[in-house]
Amino acid sequence: MRKGFTLVELLIVIVIIGILAAAMLLSSGSATASATASAVISDLRSLKAACLMAWADSMDYYQTAAPQIGEVSKFMDNSDKVNNGKYSIVTSGGKWYVKYDATSDAPEVREKLQGKAGSVGLLASTTSGDTYAGGNDVVMIAR
Repeated sequence: MRKGFTLVELLIVIVIIGILAAAMLLSSGSATASATASAVISDLRSLKAACLMAWADSMDYYQTAAPQIGEVSKFMDNSDKVNNGKYSIVTSGGKWYVKYDATSDAPEVREKLQGKAGSVGLLASTTSGDTYAGGNDVVMIAR
């Protein structure tokens, strides 16, 4: 009676482990894109809430112009995430918008943002009012 495994048995196990590892890597890439998209949406919502608090705090001052990121950061718990140059607050047509620049993000992240756009209120631009469809700018109405 022999002990151990044959070379063929070991190779079959290695191939099966390789296939499972490849499948795991593919699914984790999708999860990373989804997590990034969720973080962007969360940051936009935080900025939106901070804008509303800034407006309520100084209504007269913000009648004509939207505040800058630095001005609303005092109303945020973690403003470091939005001080990276990708987020901005803009005014158009008397409304305030919080905007995210998705230029450097992977296409998978923009795809996930597009999938969630209708349910969370993401727009393509400040002028069109169209739902976000995968472009470089992700916009949400702030006020």
